[in-house]
Amino acid sequence: MSLVQSNRKKKSLDRGAPIKPEHTVSLDDVETIENRKESSNFVPDRVTQYANVRIDNHIRNKLEGLVSLGLAKSQKEAVNNAVEYYISSLSTEDRRAFKTVIETLEGRDVRMASTRKH
Repeated sequence: MSLVQSNRKKKSLDRGAPIKPEHTVSLDDVETIENRKESSNFVPDRVTQYANVRIDNHIRNKLEGLVSLGLAKSQKEAVNNAVEYYISSLSTEDRRAFKTVIETLEGRDVRMASTRKH
């Protein structure tokens, strides 16, 4: 019968002082992306989209090896590091041409993303 008895007689836990935020924010204070788009012809300078790159198992194993050794946090980071290293080894002229191509491609992504949302 002792299992059925209520625990109401026990003291409640002392949880200390109530936790309150230092600053409060109202909904009017928050500027959302949608509001920025409506108020000024908001055009993002970059759009991130996921893409797939086909690789074979040998490249995947090399990427996983870099991650296992702690040289990268993820395979994505390992690929990005390798690409950045390769770009840094380009000549000044090739790097300038590469930057131009990247700006063109990024601009296309922004335009494509903005037409898709409308």
